[in-house]
Amino acid sequence: QWLKVQRSWMYLQPIFDSPDIMKQLPTEGKKFQSVDKKWRAGMAKCNKEGHALTRLSEEGLLKLWQIANDDLDMVQKGLDDYLETKRGAF
Repeated sequence: QWLKVQRSWMYLQPIFDSPDIMKQLPTEGKKFQSVDKKWRAGMAKCNKEGHALTRLSEEGLLKLWQIANDDLDMVQKGLDDYLETKRGAF
């Protein structure tokens, strides 16, 4: 789950850094920002502790990443739909 979040986040992060996309997709933007906060907080903890292995046994971590994956899937679908309408208009 952790790697799936990382893969999706790495793809979507530069896209949702754009103010234009945030304006065009406000719901997806808010969802992404929520996951972004969780991701950055998790990575900050890993950095503080020195490595990710100490976090693997943390209570609730699996559920956190499962929810983050569901949210990122929804964000990706919204982005895909938006891009499809743009392609159709082109």
